[in-house]
Amino acid sequence: MYKSIRFRLICLMLIIMAFAGVLMGCGKSSNYQKGQQQTAEPIETQSFTGIITRIDKKLRQISVREIDTDVDTIMNYDASAEITDKYKEEIDGDELELGQIMETTYRTDDARVVSMKVPDDAWEYSDVDKFTFDTEECSMEVAGELYQYSEQTYFGSIDDKKIDMLELSDKDKLTVRGVGYKVYSVVRTEGHGYIHLLNYSDFLGGMINIDHDIILPVTKNMLITVSCGTYRVTISKGAAKASKTVTVKEDKESTLDFSDYRKSVKNVGSVRFNVDPQGADLFINGTRIDYSKPISLNYGTYSVTVSLNGYNTYTGRLTVAEADKTINISLEPKEDTASAATQSPESTAAATAAPTATAKSRTRKIDSKHTISVTAPEGAEVYLDNVYKGIVPCKFTKVIGSQTITLSKTGYETKSYSIDILDDDKNAKLSFSDLIEDADK
Repeated sequence: MYKSIRFRLICLMLIIMAFAGVLMGCGKSSNYQKGQQQTAEPIETQSFTGIITRIDKKLRQISVREIDTDVDTIMNYDASAEITDKYKEEIDGDELELGQIMETTYRTDDARVVSMKVPDDAWEYSDVDKFTFDTEECSMEVAGELYQYSEQTYFGSIDDKKIDMLELSDKDKLTVRGVGYKVYSVVRTEGHGYIHLLNYSDFLGGMINIDHDIILPVTKNMLITVSCGTYRVTISKGAAKASKTVTVKEDKESTLDFSDYRKSVKNVGSVRFNVDPQGADLFINGTRIDYSKPISLNYGTYSVTVSLNGYNTYTGRLTVAEADKTINISLEPKEDTASAATQSPESTAAATAAPTATAKSRTRKIDSKHTISVTAPEGAEVYLDNVYKGIVPCKFTKVIGSQTITLSKTGYETKSYSIDILDDDKNAKLSFSDLIEDADK
């Protein structure tokens, strides 16, 4: 009897233990499968190639525009993102630059950057200070090569501000990036400002010299576009001469007041240029000069270039060391293999043939039968290549070719636009955006 009861108890305990084991095994299997399912779920990502259009270092946020589109994707970045520069060196997200072309991968659930790198076929030009745009062909010349830009090309400045292509000046420095023959971003790294002259009537008809790099005839109401920096400005006419130092900031006007000028005798020469054929462009130290009248130049040596479509370009050196001087320059047609220019023994310049450019050359000329009219913004002063033309709305003789229109108004930021005026036998009508109020005034 006792043995029978004991046997039953043992069997019952074995059944309970077996049942408990089954339950524990099922639970473990269920948890294991659940863990396996969680681990197996992939993180969804998306990849594309685009241009960096905005960087917010405070929010650790970045905007990237997919190339050849207007679609911007806003993403977050942190230390976990794998980011490399054009040298394939690891960098932090805060070291990224506006205008960079990047292959980007990000998580779709929280828009967090996974990786960014510069494509192997992307190119970059830095510190570009010689460039031209052809708005008819949507082309840009950089480093002697032609590239195409489009409506999707990003134009901006290093201070995280989007700008219009026409606002770029030949006084700026740029970083240009692209792939193949396409330009995808142009970023202005160094901008330009303006020098405004006051009380200089004694020098009208003379010349102004800015650090020996810019030489211009002195006219009324002068506003001169220059790169940002500090300059020594010398204004002269005949024996009269005055100099001042000025610091120019981006998009700002710096005023030079010559009311304290006192006449004194200095070494200044009057140079007359006789150029054949008429209508050729004359450049002194890279600045186009009106040589219809004698030009006052301080004693010294200058580079001279004369060019005209269909003729060999003349380049040489001019030394001014006397009160009066006459220089004769004659251009030869391109099909003639003879010397590109001849001149009188009075000039020390030597003629050399100009290299062939990959972009088409453009020469300014006067179209006295037609006009350029500027209708907006009203009340702004208009300058054409630093020469005052009037108050908007205004109208003046048409000048054909590439040139710069500058708009200035008290209390507003001064703006410059690079434009091409076509030789189309028509009047040209221009209208620009309203000027922005200057927060510093």
